[in-house]
Amino acid sequence: MLKDSFCSSPWFHLRINYNGDFDECRWFEETQWSDGTKSNNNVATQSIMEFYNSERMCGLRNSLLNGNKPKSCETCYYEDRFDKLNGRKRQLLKSGIILNEFELTTRASPHYDNFVYSNNNQGVANHRPTDLQINLGNTCNSACIMCRPTASSRLEQEYKKLHKISPILFDPPQHTRSWTQDETTLRKVVDEITTIPGLRYIHFLGGETLYDDAFYAICEALIKSGQAKEIIIGTTTNGTLYDTRIANLIREFKEFHLGISIETVSTLNDYIRYPGKIHEIQANIDKFLQLRTQTKLYISLRITPNVFTISEIDQLFEYMIEKNVIAESCNILYKPECLRIELMPQDIRQRILLKLDALIDKYNITKKDVLNIRNENSIADVIKDVVLDYRNFIRDYTLLENTEDLRKQLVEFLKSFEQLRNNSILDHAPEYTDFLRAYGY
Repeated sequence: MLKDSFCSSPWFHLRINYNGDFDECRWFEETQWSDGTKSNNNVATQSIMEFYNSERMCGLRNSLLNGNKPKSCETCYYEDRFDKLNGRKRQLLKSGIILNEFELTTRASPHYDNFVYSNNNQGVANHRPTDLQINLGNTCNSACIMCRPTASSRLEQEYKKLHKISPILFDPPQHTRSWTQDETTLRKVVDEITTIPGLRYIHFLGGETLYDDAFYAICEALIKSGQAKEIIIGTTTNGTLYDTRIANLIREFKEFHLGISIETVSTLNDYIRYPGKIHEIQANIDKFLQLRTQTKLYISLRITPNVFTISEIDQLFEYMIEKNVIAESCNILYKPECLRIELMPQDIRQRILLKLDALIDKYNITKKDVLNIRNENSIADVIKDVVLDYRNFIRDYTLLENTEDLRKQLVEFLKSFEQLRNNSILDHAPEYTDFLRAYGY
């Protein structure tokens, strides 16, 4: 059925990657992560609109219209199995399409005529994008263990050593110069962005965007062009700093969405999102929450639980409820495979389910299916939906075929990092001691 595969994203959205390559979707596996080289679809040589109606984009539209499930979309399809609010569902909602009423809401969608046009014209789109994701580069002060060198300059340096320690697990990092470091290319992209009519949303990623001068330069250009009052800006920060320049920018845009990456409210977060300190991050969260009371700032805590941090997710949900800040789930962690939630031992899985069920009973949590997660009046319901999403995933997932091999890889993966950082996962997650010892830790 078309409703099980269709996504409206390529009719209004695209992404610019760290090295300037274009990709069809913000949830795609990034093409340049493999070798760091640039593709023919790059901002240095191609405009946004040229890529928007390129062979790749038209091919994706055709594939979706024909009911296919493109391999590059497999993360969303995997999450569909657990009824998770994933990227596909988010983009469909932007088109006014609800899966439970797919046929009716598709025909009523403001994008329906665009779908029809593309269907009759080999996938060509007859309007401009309204939603951009711009990955600025990899300048970052963090080296999260689940991240990649293309998204963290600090991790890029570590991977040079990690490759020598374990060449099978860690590829040698390919240094990719961030596209924003080329002033001519940056100016070219800014000039085009500031002339796209109807642009409504831009999400920026780093690296650490609040460190990146290009982030402020693009925002200031949008303010100068007069577009800012009609545009929603989104960005994600690791929470390790609070830059006062943000307060000034927020006031200029229609809305400002700030995602703060956090995994736990214990020192386990320090281990996973090394070398950040959870007490400093929480202090900065409080500063942003105070700013929220004065501006059109919408805050979410962006979580990407892994095999370890999932064990404390109930504490993180309690923190979100206390702070009245939404839980915005990223994709279910897919890579690196050895950190996937599905690798946890059965006894810990059962303990997590008991804790989440107790949380569900405590707050009388039921599924709400919130359509607008940015509505201030929906914060509690959004949190409840995410709690249920993860409870259902943990309850229903099946073991991976190569679980045993991946668990062994997990131990080698951790020991390689710990050799560089002189730390130990057992100091932060002691309940995993027997499990990790059984696989050679």
